[in-house]
This record gives sequence, structure tokens and C-alpha cells, in this order.
Amino acid sequence: MKKLVLISMGAALLLFTGCSKKTPEVDMTKKSEMSSAQNAKSADTKVASMSNSMDTNGEQTVNNMNSNGNDVNYKIAQLEQKTKIIHFDFDKYNIREDQKPLVEEDAKIVNSDDAKDFSVKLEGNTDEWGTDEYNYALGLRRAKSVKSALVTLGVDANRLMIISYGESNPVCTEHNKACWAKNRRVEFKFLP
Repeated sequence: MKKLVLISMGAALLLFTGCSKKTPEVDMTKKSEMSSAQNAKSADTKVASMSNSMDTNGEQTVNNMNSNGNDVNYKIAQLEQKTKIIHFDFDKYNIREDQKPLVEEDAKIVNSDDAKDFSVKLEGNTDEWGTDEYNYALGLRRAKSVKSALVTLGVDANRLMIISYGESNPVCTEHNKACWAKNRRVEFKFLP
């Protein structure tokens, strides 16, 4: 009888604790990055109000934009349109050889005069395979890998912030290899 009560209590405990909630994991090692993170929410809200889409090459394109070059949101959208998305192999966080030229192009964009006044958030993402915790850690490693490469190419580390969305921010929701490959990525977001 005692065993039955203990087993029932254990099952109830497991049932009530539930699964972990998916929240982005942020590495904020510098104080200057903290102010960037605080501005990130307002910047993401502003940029989200713009109409963005993906073209056939997986690059971001911007539609319905104000053509005023002095507008901060317009500058951010233009910079994000120029950056390339860095893709990764399954369960890997090292930058592939075919992606290294894209990282070099991104470093030039981040170091350009147009981008010098902005911080950059590197968003690590994964496919749906693996546990939530593992995918958040993998997304963080991917973002750190790109950050390290950018710093090696001359980008000021104080301008870079990394975040992992794990599997919670897919660009493709089909269940096939081509779709999963699109979700294994690091994207660039510029912050005022």
C-alpha cells in the first residue's frame, strides 16, 4: 500500500512540474551589452513593424520602407538586408568553409561607416532535433562562434551581443532535411 502511495505521489509530482518553458538564453558578460539588451526589445518592436521577407537565396529583403536615409529604423533595415545568414551543419557550431566568406562580408558591413553607431545582436538558432536545453546551448555556441570570427576580423567585441533561441525561432516549419538546414543558423540584428 505504501508503495502505491509513493508511486502515485511521484507521478503527481512529475505531472505538476511539467516541461521547461522556452525562453531565450542570453550571454551578457559586459555592462555595455546590458544597455544594448534593454534597447533590444524596443528595437525589435520597431523593426518587427516593418514588412520583412526572405528571398530565394535566404537573404532578408525589406518591403514598404520609408526612403528617408536618416531614419534609424530604415538604416537598421538596410544593414540587416545586407548581412548574410550564417548556416551550420547538423549538431555543429564551427563555421563551415563555405560560410567563411559570408562571415567576412558581414564583418565588413558591421565595420562600415553606416553601422558604426549600432550594436549587433547575433541570434543563434537550431533545428528541432534535441532537447530544449541542448538546443539553447547549441544556439549559444553558434552565436559565440560567429562572434569570435567577427572579432578576429576586426569587429569590436563590445558592440556584439549574443543570444540563443534554440529551436523556438524557426524560419521553416516543414519536417524535412532542407527545412531543418535553414533553421541551423545565426542571424544579425542591429540595435540603436
